[in-house]
Amino acid sequence: MKYNHQGITKNWKLLVEGEKQGLYTCFNLFYDDLYRFGMSLYRNPELVKESIQNLFIELWQIRDKLSHVQNIQQYVFTVYKRIMYKTYQKEIRKDPGKVVHLEDLNEQYVSVHSYEAILIASQEDEQLKKRLEHALNKLTPRQKEIVQLRYFDCLSFKEISHKTELTERTVYNTLHNAVNVLRDSLLSILILMILGDL
Repeated sequence: MKYNHQGITKNWKLLVEGEKQGLYTCFNLFYDDLYRFGMSLYRNPELVKESIQNLFIELWQIRDKLSHVQNIQQYVFTVYKRIMYKTYQKEIRKDPGKVVHLEDLNEQYVSVHSYEAILIASQEDEQLKKRLEHALNKLTPRQKEIVQLRYFDCLSFKEISHKTELTERTVYNTLHNAVNVLRDSLLSILILMILGDL
C-alpha cells in the first residue's frame, strides 16, 4: 500500500480539529485500499462499503481522541477490521432463523477471512483470546511473527518480506503452514463464535 503520508498527516490533523474537509480527504485517500482489503476478507461489496462508511463515521465521532495516534494507517486499519467484524455479525443477526450445521463448516467456509474474523474477535473477547493464545503457542517463532505482522499489523506480503528479509513466497508459505497448524484450534473457536450468534 502506497500512501501520501504528508497528505494523510495534514488531513488527519484537520479531521482531529473538526474540519470536515479533513474527513472527506482522508476518506478518499484510504478508500481504495480499505475496499480491496475488505474484499480480501469478506468478498461482500455491500458489507465492505458499509464498513468503510461506519469507520469514518466513528472516526468523526471520536475525533477529539485521535490526536495521540502515531501510526495513522495502522490505527485506521485496526479500527476498520473491528468494524467489519461487527458489521458482519450484525448481518448474521438479521437472519435469526439461519441454522448453521457443523458439517457445513468445510474448508470452503472456514477460509482465510474466517481466521481473520477469529483474530479480530479475540481482541475483544477474553475467552477467545485465551483460546487463540493457546493455539498460537503451537507455532514456531517465525510463524508467530508472520501471523502477527499479517493479521494484527495489517502488513502486505511485500511489506512482511521487506521487514523479515524473506522472499514473498517464503512469507506466503510460512503463513500457509501456520494456518494449517492452527486449523483445528481455529475451527473450534469459529464454531463457538457462530453458535454464540445464533
